[in-house]
Amino acid sequence: MKYIKLLLIQLLVTLPVLVSAQETGQITGTIVDAETGETIIGASVAITGTTRGAISDLDGKYAIRKLDAGVYSLTISYISYTKQVITDIQVREGETVVINVALETEVANLDEVVVTAEAVQNGEAGLLSMQRKAVPVQDGISAEELSKSTDGNVGSAMKRVSGVTVVGGNDVYVRGLGNRYSNVQLNDSPIPSTNPNKKEAPVDILSSGIVDNIVVQKTFTPDQYGEFSGGSVKITTKEFPDQKNLSFSYSTSLNSVSTFKDYLGYNGSKTDFLGYDDGLRSLPADVKDGTVSSQQEAAGIVSDLNGNWSSKNIESMPSQKISFSYSDQLNQDKLPIGIVSNFSYKYQTESRNDETVRYINNYNETSDVVLLGSDYLRNTGVESTNLSAMMNVFIKPSSVTKIGLKNLYSNSSNNTYSVINGSYYNFDNDNRQTVAEFDRRAIYSSSLKLETYKQSLMESKLDLDLSYSKAVRDLPDRRTTQYGETDAGAYQVIFPFRGNTHFFSLQDDNNYSAKLDYEFKPLSPFTVKFGAFGLIKDRSFESYKLVYQDLGNNFPTDEKSMSPEQIFTAQNVEDGKLDLIESSSSRDSYEGYQELAAAYASVNWSPSEKWNIVTGLRVENSAQFINDEVLIDETDFLPAFNATYRLNDNTNIRGAVSITLARPEFRELSNFNFQDFVGGRTVYGNPGLERTKIQNYDLRIETYPNVGELLAFSVFYKQFENPIELFYRITQNNEVRYDNVDSAELYGVELEGRKNLTERLRFSTNLSYIISGVNYEDGAATGRQANSERAMFGQSPYTFNANAYYLLKNIDGELTLSYNTFGKRISAVGNNEQPDDEFEQPFHKLDLNFTKNLGKASLNASIENILGDHVEYKQGDVITNRYEVGTTFSIGFSYSFN
Repeated sequence: MKYIKLLLIQLLVTLPVLVSAQETGQITGTIVDAETGETIIGASVAITGTTRGAISDLDGKYAIRKLDAGVYSLTISYISYTKQVITDIQVREGETVVINVALETEVANLDEVVVTAEAVQNGEAGLLSMQRKAVPVQDGISAEELSKSTDGNVGSAMKRVSGVTVVGGNDVYVRGLGNRYSNVQLNDSPIPSTNPNKKEAPVDILSSGIVDNIVVQKTFTPDQYGEFSGGSVKITTKEFPDQKNLSFSYSTSLNSVSTFKDYLGYNGSKTDFLGYDDGLRSLPADVKDGTVSSQQEAAGIVSDLNGNWSSKNIESMPSQKISFSYSDQLNQDKLPIGIVSNFSYKYQTESRNDETVRYINNYNETSDVVLLGSDYLRNTGVESTNLSAMMNVFIKPSSVTKIGLKNLYSNSSNNTYSVINGSYYNFDNDNRQTVAEFDRRAIYSSSLKLETYKQSLMESKLDLDLSYSKAVRDLPDRRTTQYGETDAGAYQVIFPFRGNTHFFSLQDDNNYSAKLDYEFKPLSPFTVKFGAFGLIKDRSFESYKLVYQDLGNNFPTDEKSMSPEQIFTAQNVEDGKLDLIESSSSRDSYEGYQELAAAYASVNWSPSEKWNIVTGLRVENSAQFINDEVLIDETDFLPAFNATYRLNDNTNIRGAVSITLARPEFRELSNFNFQDFVGGRTVYGNPGLERTKIQNYDLRIETYPNVGELLAFSVFYKQFENPIELFYRITQNNEVRYDNVDSAELYGVELEGRKNLTERLRFSTNLSYIISGVNYEDGAATGRQANSERAMFGQSPYTFNANAYYLLKNIDGELTLSYNTFGKRISAVGNNEQPDDEFEQPFHKLDLNFTKNLGKASLNASIENILGDHVEYKQGDVITNRYEVGTTFSIGFSYSFN
């Protein structure tokens, strides 16, 4: 909560008193080089025939303010460029007119170019222009496109980028490669993972309303982090607004599976609806200070624990989301100050009914008989919240210097109750388990940024970024019970399998980073760039497990059918009927630490108007520690070569070659293991893991027929040394373990297209088709797996997105139809006693969205998962996991007070 308070204080300090809407208008825009797409710093923009005007700043932006309503002309000039005059610019009271200008290099005998003003503000077209001129292969999505979709968060929006899929809302796959092979940055700084089990960026807790653009870079350049193969996802939040804006939005949704139906809940804390526990689930101090040494001490601990075990039925109501945004640019004529702020809150409840959960213990190929180690049906109710706050403050001491502070805090929670019924391999009858848990994830990020430009010093640019980020994953007092069915059909508590527990865990990550980039042009065809980067990751993870046991077989048989509230009591422990065991071990907690230092240098060379070549080298040294033991300490040299050949003004051919890395996560290197419930999956770490080295080769041809249009075809190949995968262990239990395989290869093609079919109808699509294979050099390793030849873990053979946008001119609205799917991918590598690897099956998601402009207000309605598809995992012919997600119907309203 303290981070929200800091952001609110900062907002109160900087938020000016709201005044009535301005009566004068303004003209703003961006000046770029028509050939390279680069912004032009220092261009003169003047009202024709007057002394009024502005100079383009560090971002190529200009603003001429306090203009009376009327018709104006602009004259834009800069040394070595042809002067341009734009006429018939209509400015109305309180209106901002955006005029973006592309200046052509100076042509002999051409004094100036005169054009008529037209609507040029197009966020998506601008992003495509940046993509066309960029050195690396990249794709993206703009704020404009986000506003037209059903995507309420960044995780959902990323699915619309070519070659990108997002699993579970926050597991980013680029070109079918999982989160291990991608890095996700927020304002040029890595986002720490809030998942203790894997590298997982919490993009689902970032509201899409705070985003300026999302760019996915698919080929490596030396100024990027070395942990790069599938791609680098760069999320940029907004900075300087063009005008004051105060806006409010509200949306609600209902789900066909959950809404107005009962879901499983329980008595939690009074602040659960905000996403925070009020202390009800706190770990007793006696547990943290030492082991349980007596029955009296154990009884005291039980009395301090949360005693709410049983479920209750609660009617699921429609979800609610509310958001406020404020942005303004103050003190414009002296020391401009830009403020962008956003606050949002979402609350929803949902059900997951009759979810299939199975584990295959053994398979007889001769008789085609499958022996299940566990076979469960799980019913789950979830109360989820998301609370986010953002505050960006920037100042411009001069037109060529910008200093800013970007802050973001986001907190999400899932309050879950599950009832699990079914069989377990060494228990004869059906058993019933319950799980009550409150899972909170939070992230705080703060970045201090400095950008400055010096034209007289070889057009040099300096970027400095100091960042701190913190991620928390808190699981306080996860309570489980286990009951077994008797021959008479009643249920009695089961003690031998340690299924009646209190489990506590807390992961606390602190990331400190510093980044410096310096760029200059010693000669006209050359741009030199070099820089340094340092990162310190500090993670603490601790967990405690309290188990109710009947070690002396003292618990009365006739009381075993009682409710958990009657059985797991301090009195029963004090009377000796029950034992409370603190079963945590040294493996249940760990300290992770990483030091990373990097430096790079690159040269951008344009030997002719047709060619652009960027080559360079990045050197990274990384040391990873678990509990003060150095497990990985490597220095890597990462070369990169990117070349672009321009067939004409609209068509590029790109090629790229590079070497990159994928490092294991702290959790994967630790010995910690965790089981969801008795018979559920247990995940083991491996201190012997090695980092993965990857060779990358890319070739792409792309053409931009018209503004906002694109057609691209790409082929790529990747070779992996020591890739890390998740294997089923050779055991009768449901256990998996991280390990390296010797090598792997991946081949892929991508197709992407965006086309304006008519004046009203726009279509975009992308398809990735990928073939991958794992190589086992160790014969013994081959014999331990279900398949000696298989695809890489988590690798989809294809991903497909299609979007159609139809403009309803008569009512000033737009319809958007979106479709997304992927090919089945390995979710766990099977062992030789199982029929196959486990695969996540394709999910076909079709969404429809309607947006209606009402002046200062807008209306949005959507239908998600129209096809009503379900999530399913299979191993051979056996369904190991399956559940329905339903169809969601949403309606929203927003209003702007500017």
